[in-house]
Amino acid sequence: MASGAFFDPLTLLRVAPLVTSTASLVIANDSHVFLSSLVSLKKQRAKVNEIAPRYFEAFFWKGLPLIFITFGLSIAFGLTNAYSKPYAVARGWYISGTALSLLHFAFVPKIMWAVKDAIDAKEDPNGGSVDAIQRWLNVHYVRMSLSDIPSWTCFAIAVLKSLKAI
Repeated sequence: MASGAFFDPLTLLRVAPLVTSTASLVIANDSHVFLSSLVSLKKQRAKVNEIAPRYFEAFFWKGLPLIFITFGLSIAFGLTNAYSKPYAVARGWYISGTALSLLHFAFVPKIMWAVKDAIDAKEDPNGGSVDAIQRWLNVHYVRMSLSDIPSWTCFAIAVLKSLKAI
């Protein structure tokens, strides 16, 4: 059944890192939308400071496994494509996309203190959680620009170069 007549496993392998990196970008964009909307409520800042520590804590711990899954799969599929035979004509693009996916985790030392501050902030009007979440967002934007979007772009180019015209 997997003879390639109806389903080509090599095509699925070539496309897989693009699919998983797309999922990572969706998560990153959702993080931006949800958290920037929360911190932008200037008139309600006192109320936001009261609820934000628990909101961010729930948001962070529910999202973290998705980050490990999507980036882990992007890295695994990228490496598999780069080193599977026949070598993809886009081997360099798969390697670049994989390296940029790994770069996402290089931002952990910069972002972990903002996460800790946001979760540990007092649940009161002057708690400071909004400021901590904004610091997280600032690093998040840089990480998206330097790692997540370029990784997706490399995988997209790799897919375009490695798939045969239909």
